[in-house]
Amino acid sequence: MNLAVKDIRANLARFLLTGLGVGLTLLAAMSMTGLYHGIVADALAIIDDSGADLWVIQAGTEGPFAEGSSIDRRTLARTLAVPGVRAARQFTLQSRRFEIRGATVRGSLIGLDYPADRGDWIPLQAGRSLAAGRGEAIADESTGLRLGDVLDLDGTLVTVVGLARHYLDSSGNPVVALGINDALDVQTRRPPDAVAIAREAGRPVLTGRGANVAAIMVDLASPADAAAVRRTIDRWGDVVVMSAEEQRTVFLYGRLGRLRGQILMFTAVLLLVSAVVIAVTIYTMTLEKRHEIALLKLIGSPNGPIVSMILQQALALGVLGYGVALLLGPLIWPWFPRRLVQPPQDFLMFAAIVLALCGLGALLGIWKALQVEAREVLS
Repeated sequence: MNLAVKDIRANLARFLLTGLGVGLTLLAAMSMTGLYHGIVADALAIIDDSGADLWVIQAGTEGPFAEGSSIDRRTLARTLAVPGVRAARQFTLQSRRFEIRGATVRGSLIGLDYPADRGDWIPLQAGRSLAAGRGEAIADESTGLRLGDVLDLDGTLVTVVGLARHYLDSSGNPVVALGINDALDVQTRRPPDAVAIAREAGRPVLTGRGANVAAIMVDLASPADAAAVRRTIDRWGDVVVMSAEEQRTVFLYGRLGRLRGQILMFTAVLLLVSAVVIAVTIYTMTLEKRHEIALLKLIGSPNGPIVSMILQQALALGVLGYGVALLLGPLIWPWFPRRLVQPPQDFLMFAAIVLALCGLGALLGIWKALQVEAREVLS
């Protein structure tokens, strides 16, 4: 006879409700880590998917993903002349507000240096990459745009030729990619009154042709050339070089550093709550069995079966809660405003954490059970 199963059956309703509560708490903790992984995946998508080995950025900055970066377009020609550079392409990034079917959509606009960069690295779900330097765009499907739609960007008209999925910026907003010249035209566009005032004041009116870009993406002929290329470009003074891994590190530990700590603290609190719920439940069930435990000791039962019973109850509670979280998670996560990413190792990590929490939660009940004496059966 399994004492743990018999005791659970005697308190089945409370056990199931407690398991549901533990499961919901674990679900919240899993959602928090999934949210962080989703934010990281969205934020690093451009850095990772573009395949650039090095990024040439404005000196004194940490690149367009951490802060503003503006460099002369002629830097491209200088970069291509550096020994060890196989290819180079210009890149721009700007926040924009799009008007799509009467609705305002906030997102980011990136410029691709066609034909060197057609956007083949963008995760397309439908359509194709850019086939022209002007008048074409690739948009994330969450914008609500469809293939063939014409998007008006302050007078610059582009036709959507490709749709991507999960092509988002660090804020979770959709990204629209178009040719670099169209992107710079949009970037430098000013209201007519502002242009007239600037001309009357004798100030130059910047156009897309003379505008700066955010960075130059560099593809190396060989990874062994990275150090030499960096030394050459760093001597120019107006720009510096960062590797793709350095861009990732700056973003993760710079812009996302506080978010990482905050999510870690929330997750720790939720797991602590789960441990307390398990411990209090097992402790309460143990108190209610004091008479039965005393009777077992009176008839000569060793402590082993009693400890095993309490530990099995704690593990059963943890397994039930973990099962609830696994069952409800896929049903709830698609409804979150931000994308949640759950790597397989996270499920294994939470399984190990649940086992540890069950063991710790059972300790309180085991300690109380070991204090019960056989003579208490007579009280």
